[in-house]
Amino acid sequence: MKFEDVIIKISDGPNGPEFKDLFSENRLCTFLVGAGISMDPPSSAPSARMFVNELFKYYAPEEEIEKLTSLDTLRYEFLVEKVQNLFDKELKFLDYLSEVKEPNAIHLFLANMIMRYNYLITTNFDYLIEMALKKKLAMFPSFHDYHKKVMVIITKEDYKKKVSFQFPLIKIHGSKSDVMTGRLTTDSLVTTISALGREREKGETFAIEPYKKPLINEVMNGRDLVIMGYSGSDDFDISPMLKELSNMKRIIWIDHDHSRTPGNEEVYKYSSVGDVSDLVSTDLSKLDKLLVELASKKNVEVYKIKANTIEFVKGRLAPIYKESLDLLQKDIPEVISFSDYMKETHFVASFSSKYRLAHDVFYELGDIESAERTAKQGLQLSTEEGHEINKNYFTNAMGLIHLSKGDYDKALEQFEKSLELTGNINQAIEKIAILLNIGVLYQKKSDLKNAFKYIFDAAALLKENTPNVVKFSVLNSLGIIYRDNGDIPNAIKSLESALEIAEKSGDLNRKSLCLNNLAGMKLTQGLLNPALGYASEALKINEQLGDLSSMCNTLNTIGNIYKTAGQYTQALQYLEKAYQTAIKIQNLKGKALSANAIGVIYYQTGKLDLAIEKYNEALKTSKDIGDLSIQATGLNNIGMYHRAKGDFNTALELFNQSIVLSEKIGEKPNLGVRYGNRASIYEARREFEKALEDYKKALSIEQALGNLEGIATQLTNIGGVSGDLGRYEDTIKNYSEALSIMENLGNKPGIARALNNLGIVYFKYKKETQRSLEFLQRALVIYKELNIPQMITTTKNSIDTIKKQANLK
Repeated sequence: MKFEDVIIKISDGPNGPEFKDLFSENRLCTFLVGAGISMDPPSSAPSARMFVNELFKYYAPEEEIEKLTSLDTLRYEFLVEKVQNLFDKELKFLDYLSEVKEPNAIHLFLANMIMRYNYLITTNFDYLIEMALKKKLAMFPSFHDYHKKVMVIITKEDYKKKVSFQFPLIKIHGSKSDVMTGRLTTDSLVTTISALGREREKGETFAIEPYKKPLINEVMNGRDLVIMGYSGSDDFDISPMLKELSNMKRIIWIDHDHSRTPGNEEVYKYSSVGDVSDLVSTDLSKLDKLLVELASKKNVEVYKIKANTIEFVKGRLAPIYKESLDLLQKDIPEVISFSDYMKETHFVASFSSKYRLAHDVFYELGDIESAERTAKQGLQLSTEEGHEINKNYFTNAMGLIHLSKGDYDKALEQFEKSLELTGNINQAIEKIAILLNIGVLYQKKSDLKNAFKYIFDAAALLKENTPNVVKFSVLNSLGIIYRDNGDIPNAIKSLESALEIAEKSGDLNRKSLCLNNLAGMKLTQGLLNPALGYASEALKINEQLGDLSSMCNTLNTIGNIYKTAGQYTQALQYLEKAYQTAIKIQNLKGKALSANAIGVIYYQTGKLDLAIEKYNEALKTSKDIGDLSIQATGLNNIGMYHRAKGDFNTALELFNQSIVLSEKIGEKPNLGVRYGNRASIYEARREFEKALEDYKKALSIEQALGNLEGIATQLTNIGGVSGDLGRYEDTIKNYSEALSIMENLGNKPGIARALNNLGIVYFKYKKETQRSLEFLQRALVIYKELNIPQMITTTKNSIDTIKKQANLK
C-alpha cells in the first residue's frame, strides 16, 4: 500500500485551501485537545518529557539518569506510578500546574468556542482552559446566565449530568481539583499505568471507562471533531475511543509542525481501504495509520492539517470564527519553573531508594544488565545505610535476576537469604512473595513437588486484608502449577480469579501475564480462537508498557497458536521476534522455547536440516539452565527428526528419555504426545499391539487434560493401528471422530490429515472410489493453502494412484 493511494495532499503553500471550507461558524464542533496546546508562551507548561527528566533528577541515581532517559519504551505514566509508590504518594509534583495560570492564545480561543456551544474534551491536568474561561466570564456581570452554564466534568457523578445548552469542559483523565468551584477531585486522576487500566469493561483494556462513554458519545454526535495538541501515539484510551465512535460528521486533526509558518500549511484527506489489517505492513506513521483506519471504519471525512498549532489558531481559526484574542496577557509575570519548583518541594530520597527506582524501571522494561548493575549497587548502599527493607528488596531482586537468566542455584541462595530477612524485620507480605518466588523457581526446574509445597505455603499465609497484588500472585502461581500437573479445571479457575483481581485494580502488568497464561491454557486444550484472543490482548499491553520480558513470552504463545493452526508464515514471524527479543534481554528460557518452536515449523514444512539445528540449540540451552521440561521437549523433537530420517532405534531411545524425564518431573501436558511418538516407532516396526497400547495410554492422558487436539491426534493414531490389525470399522470410526473434533477446532493441518486418512481407508478397505477422492481433494486444497510441499505431493500421488486403479481419468 502506497502513501499516495490513501492519503491525498489537497494543497499547500500560498495557494493553500480556503480553511473556511473545513471550519465554519455554521458547523458545531467538539474539540479534543492534549498537552501540546499548553507548551507555548505565556503558559509554557512542562511537557511529559520535562516531567520525566525532573523526576529522575531527584528520585534516580545521577549516574543512571542518562541510561534511564534513553529507554525507548519508557512511558510517563509508568514512571509516575513508580514515583508514587516509592516517594510521592499524593503526586504533589502535579501541584506545580496550579502555578501555571496564564492561558495562551489556544486556550482563549477554545474558551470562546465553549461559550458558543462547542464542546471540549481534554486529557490535560493543567487549569489553563479554566483560566481562559474565567477571563472570558469576567466580561459578564456575576448574575449573567453564562456563569451558571460553565461546568467542569471530572468525577464519575459529573458524567451523569446533562450538558445540552451548557458550557461543559470534559477532563477525561481527571483533575486534582475543579478550579471553577473549588472542589477537590484528586481521586479522579488517570496519570499512572494502573489508573489507565482500572474500571475497564471485560476484554477492553484499551478504552475509556464505561461510565464515560454515554457522555462522550453524546458530545460527539453529529459534530465535527477537531483534534489538536495530541500526537496520536497513545493506544491506552484515546485512540481506541476514536475508533469506537461512529457518530461524528468529520474529523480534522491538526498535526503540529513547528516549522510551518502561516500560509504554508499542508492539508491531507484520507481515503478508506478495504482491509485495515493491511496497514500493519506499511511504512505509514502511527498517526497516518490511525487516520486511514478512522476513514475506513467510520464513513466520515478525515483530514490532517500540518501546521504550527498556535499560529494556525491565531492566523486562521480566530478570523474564521471572528474571535478576538484581546484578553491575551501581554506583560507576563515571572512564574517559577518546574525545575525550581521540584528543587523546593521534592521528597528527600535515600541513595538506596533511588537505586530501587532505577532497578524497578530497568527490570520491568527488560534491561536485565542494567537491572543487575543497579540491584548490586542498591544492595551495597542499603547495607551501608542500615536500610533493612531496601536490603531485603535488593536481595530478592538479585534472586529474580538470577531466575530470569536461568541460574537457579544462585537464585535460590538469594531467595533463602531474603526469606530469612523477612523474618528478622517482620515483613509478612514480603514473605508470601518470596515463598512464591521459590515455588516458581522449582516449577521452572520442573520439580513440581517442591513447587506445590512453597506455593501452598504462600497461599496459607493469605488473610482477608492481604493486598490484592499478593492475592493475584498466589492465584496466578497456582494456575501455572495446576496446569503443569494436568489439573486444567483448577488451573483455569485460579487464573480467571487472578485476572479478575488484575482488572479491578488496573494492574496491566499482571493482567497481561494472566492473559498470556490463559492463552497457553486454551492452546493446551486446542481452543485456538480463545487462545489468540487472550494472547493478542496481552501483547497489546506488553507493547504499550514496553515490557520486553513479558513480550517475549507472549510472542512465543502467539507463534505457537499460529503453528498449531498451520499458519506457518505468521507463526515464524512471531517466533523469530520472540527469539530475537529473548537474546536481547538475556532470557535463555525464552530463547530455548522459541528455538524449539521454530524447529517444529521447519520440521513440519520438510526443512529437516534447519529443524535439527534449532532442536540442538534449544537442547543445549535447556541443559545450560537446567530446565528439565525444555530438555524433555528437545529430546522428543530430536527423536522426531531421527524418525523422519528412518533411524528408528535412535528415535526410540530419545522418545524413551523424553517420557522418563516428563514422568520424573510430573509434567503431564506433553506426555500424551511423547507416548504417541514412541508408539509410532512400534508401529513402524510392525509391533502393532505395543503401538496400540501406547496410543491408548496417550489418548487417556489427553482426555484427562481435556486437550481436544490431542484427543483427535491419538484417535487418528489408534485408527491407523486398527487398520494394520484388520479392524477396519474401528479405523473409520476413529478417523471420523478425529475429523469432527478438528473441524470444530478449526485446526486446518488436523482437518487435512483426517481427510487424507479417510480418503485412503475408504478406497483401501471399502472400495468407495468417489468418496475416497472427495476426501483427498478436500485435503489437497488445505495442504495447498498451508503450503506444505511434501503433503501436497503425497496427496496428489494418492489421488493419481486411486484414479489409475479405478480406471478414472
